[in-house]
Amino acid sequence: MSNLADTGVESSGYAPPASGPRSVERLSAPGGPSGYEGVDIGAVHAFRRGRLEPAREAVLADQVAAVIGQPEPPCTPIASAMRQVMQHVGGDAELLAWLDKFPGRPQLITRVLTLVALLDRFGDCRPVVGALREFRMRAPDPPSLAGHLPDVTGDAALACLGGEIKMMLGEDDLAPAGRLAMAAAGLLADLGPHVAKVPGAEELGALAERSRTGLREALAAVEEPKAAARAR
Repeated sequence: MSNLADTGVESSGYAPPASGPRSVERLSAPGGPSGYEGVDIGAVHAFRRGRLEPAREAVLADQVAAVIGQPEPPCTPIASAMRQVMQHVGGDAELLAWLDKFPGRPQLITRVLTLVALLDRFGDCRPVVGALREFRMRAPDPPSLAGHLPDVTGDAALACLGGEIKMMLGEDDLAPAGRLAMAAAGLLADLGPHVAKVPGAEELGALAERSRTGLREALAAVEEPKAAARAR
């Protein structure tokens, strides 16, 4: 999957330290969201051996999701750790399925990336572009998408929107990316009926609606704890 290729997971070059007593080791890189501490390589090794307790697995999933959400590829040691996790779970799709089990950052990033993949998949489909062009000619862009779509509706319009959403995953607050992704999913759902009989695009409406529902659930899991904390 292209979004995982961007993390550099195919890189190698990390040699685990010699065995024996040692403190918790994290592979860190500059940047990352607030509170980001890199990847716990000890947790990666325990995960591969099937000996990682659930609480630490949830923390590892959060760390992996934070790496995937960054706009720049990680350094080689982190890329190697990511590759080890991906190989253990079985591949790109399996990695996203594993992350999706953990509410919060992992689940939201997974579902946002799934929406971005939809925008990439259908963005240069001529009937979809035509339907988007007609949609925008009939009415102004929804407020939630205002300023996020190019003025000219061309083959790159939806892909550009997906690129903007993906860049937002590197921010401390993931809620704006989740809300924009939901708005984009709603747009695709609105376009779905107009291309329902077009070969190759007939699934657009159903896939977009499923994506919007999943994003709504994931976004609520991120926003509700913050709202509860503010109410205290």
